[in-house]
Order: sequence, then structure tokens, then C-alpha cells
Amino acid sequence: MKKIVLFLLIFPISLFAKFNSGEITFNDGSVKSGLIEVPKYKDTKIKFKQSNDAVVEKFKVEDVKGFQILNDKNETENYITLRVGNNKILNPKKFNLDEKKSFIKIVKQGKISVYLIHYEGNTTSGGNGGMTVNNYGADAYYLQRENDDFAFAIGLHRYDLNFMTGMNLYAVVEMNFKEICPEFVNKLKEADLKATEFSRIVDIYEENCGKK
Repeated sequence: MKKIVLFLLIFPISLFAKFNSGEITFNDGSVKSGLIEVPKYKDTKIKFKQSNDAVVEKFKVEDVKGFQILNDKNETENYITLRVGNNKILNPKKFNLDEKKSFIKIVKQGKISVYLIHYEGNTTSGGNGGMTVNNYGADAYYLQRENDDFAFAIGLHRYDLNFMTGMNLYAVVEMNFKEICPEFVNKLKEADLKATEFSRIVDIYEENCGKK
């Protein structure tokens, strides 16, 4: 009976674990090609195997420079490792940064860069009928300035909502760019971008800031 219970506990993990074709690039320049499970929010290791039947290997985030996968739409997704955080409330020119790097997806890179981290969350609600748990998917967006070795939070897009939550995009951009390019936040407000259009943040900056 114990063996049967153990099998039932393990089986769902292998059933729902999703691996995509791709390759990992390490800090030393070496590359491993095979199958990759995209790390979840705050994961500190990435799972890799050479083939479907191979043993799963795990590599620490501090040893990985980045990776790429082929998604279900046959599109290439690129990820890097970078420290992320957010502006301090009482001292907004400073940042609360995670101690370790995160695996983050590249939305667009340029003079500044936009990234995201996908994660799954849930909310609970209750009444006379008991507690209900509602699961949702979300993308946390981050922005990296020129010459910074980290990215800061600019908002959260939950798939079940039609608006951004978390930090106010315009307030964060003004906080971090008003001394670099004051026009940037004005142009962003005019553009009124949806989360799916956040790659244009890079274009707006390059069109209006740092021109020679």
C-alpha cells in the first residue's frame, strides 16, 4: 500500500512538469542543449535533461547566464539571470533588491530593457458556503536602466484583470527617470500602453532620450 501511495504522490509531478526544447548558457561560456523546464517565480535552480528519458539535472541560478526555449507557438523565448527588486518607499532613490538573481524573460532589450517573470497566484474568498480559492496567472514586469546591473518593478499584470496592479507605472518611471529624461514619462502617458505592448517602452525611451 505504501508503494501505491508513493506512486500516486510522484505521478502528478511527472505528469504536469513541462519541458521545452532549448539550451542553457553558463557563466563560463559553455552550453547545454536539450529539454528545459522554465523556472517558476523565485526558483533558484533550473531543471534540464538531455532527452525525455534522461535523468533531470538542476543548475543553480548563480551559475547560469541565460537560456532560451522554443515555446508552444514555435517561437523562441530568451531568458537571462538578473537581480530584481523595487524602489524603497521611504527612500525612493534606493532599491530593495533580492539577494539572488532571478530567471527573467526578455521582453525587449535596448538602451533600457523590459523583462517579465511569470508566476501563479491565488486569492481566497469566503461566505456561508465556505472558502473558495481562485487561481490566476500573472506577469511581473521589470525595467532596467542604462548601466544598471539590476531591474526594478514597474507593475503586475494579472490575466484575470483588465488593469495593472502593484506599482503605478508612471510614478515609478518618473521616480527613476526624472533626472535622466523628464520627457520619458510624458511620452509614456501619451502612449497609454497595454501590458502586451510594453516592448514599446524601450522604443519610446530611445526616441526621446539620450540622442546626440
